[in-house]
Amino acid sequence: MTTPGPVGPVGPDDHPENKPERAADYMNKRRPEPHTLEDLVAEPDPEEIRARNQASTRQAIIFAAIAVVGTFLIALALMLTPLERVQWALAASIFPVIMLLACAVIMVRKLNRYERWMPWMGIFWIPMVPFTVGWLIYTLGIVAEHSAQ
Repeated sequence: MTTPGPVGPVGPDDHPENKPERAADYMNKRRPEPHTLEDLVAEPDPEEIRARNQASTRQAIIFAAIAVVGTFLIALALMLTPLERVQWALAASIFPVIMLLACAVIMVRKLNRYERWMPWMGIFWIPMVPFTVGWLIYTLGIVAEHSAQ
């Protein structure tokens, strides 16, 4: 919807508070256009949207760090005898897989809430997937070695 302005038609994207702040925000899912006055009133404040987007980036980075550090802490706590090594390999493999799946769920939820989701996609593909795959190759190798004996 555009309305005539002093210079020409003015649409909702012509106001600076409605424009995305960063390049990552241009990839956010677009909110549905309001069709009624109630829909317009129910729209969140642009400052609230910006704050949620900035928080999403911080949350994604912290999440990735917790996934890696948490995996190593679990690994250090459980590694002892050969049988315990197998138990360790299985137990230490659960956390990174859960964190990888949780990252995917959070990313889709951010996308569907029209929030900044690209940092979550970034941490999913850059640190999380390679780390989880590498970790599983190592730990499942321990299980395979023990089961071959």
